[in-house]
Amino acid sequence: MIRPTLGRSLTLGCLGLFGVLAAAGCTEDGGTTLVSTTADSSGIVVVGAGEASAPPDTAFITVGVQVTQPSVEAARSEAARSAAAVIAAVKKAGVEDRDVRTTQFSISPNYVYPRDGGEPKITGYTVSNTLELKVRKLDALSAVIDDAAEAGGDAVRVNSVRFDIDDPTKLYEAARALAMKDARAKAEQLAALGNVKLGKPISIAETQAERPIQDTVRSAALAKEATPIEAGTTAITVTVSVRWAIE
Repeated sequence: MIRPTLGRSLTLGCLGLFGVLAAAGCTEDGGTTLVSTTADSSGIVVVGAGEASAPPDTAFITVGVQVTQPSVEAARSEAARSAAAVIAAVKKAGVEDRDVRTTQFSISPNYVYPRDGGEPKITGYTVSNTLELKVRKLDALSAVIDDAAEAGGDAVRVNSVRFDIDDPTKLYEAARALAMKDARAKAEQLAALGNVKLGKPISIAETQAERPIQDTVRSAALAKEATPIEAGTTAITVTVSVRWAIE
C-alpha cells in the first residue's frame, strides 16, 4: 500500500536570477516564489514537493568470503571452497542463478614491517571473493543469510543488506501527483494574497527525484537462531518547479 506524505519542506532560498522582477519573495516553507511583469518570465513560480512510500519487495545482500593462508594457492583454494559452498547454499534457499553476481575478487599479500626500518616481509596472502545477491522473496531473506553463514563458516563476511522496490513506477507517479497538488495550493494562496487570478501552468519541471538506499545490517557471524531482518518502508520524494500564468 502506498502511503503518501504531502508537502515536504524545502529550503531553496530566493535567487535574483530571472531578470527584472516586479516582486520576489520566499514561501513560509522555503520554496522560491517569483512574480514578474516581464514578457519572458511573467507569472508565479513555486516549488512543490510530494513523497510516497511503500514496503520494499526486494533485498540486495553483499556477502563474501575472506581467507588468509601462508601461500597464494592455499588461500585461493580455501576461499574457492567456501565461496562455492555459499553459492550452493543461497541458491538452495531460493536465490535464482541470474541474481548471483560477483562484484569483487582480490589476492593481496600481507606484510610485517620490522621495527628497525628494514625491508617488509610477506607473512601470507588474503583472498577475498564478494557476491551480490538479489532476493526477490523477502520471506526467504533470513534463511538466505543464515544458510550462507553456515555454509561458509568463519570465512564468511556479510557486509550489507539493503531494500528496494523492484518497479517503483507507481510510487513515482504518486509522488509526482502530490508534488503538483502541493505546487497548486501554494500558487493559489499567492495569487489570492496578490489579488490576482491564477491561470494555467506555463512550464513544469521535475527538479528532484530521490530514492534513498537503506543499509540495514552489517555482520559476519554464524547464526544459531534465525537472523531477524526488518524491511521498513522505502520512500520516494519528487519536487517540481511550476510557473503559473496570471490572468
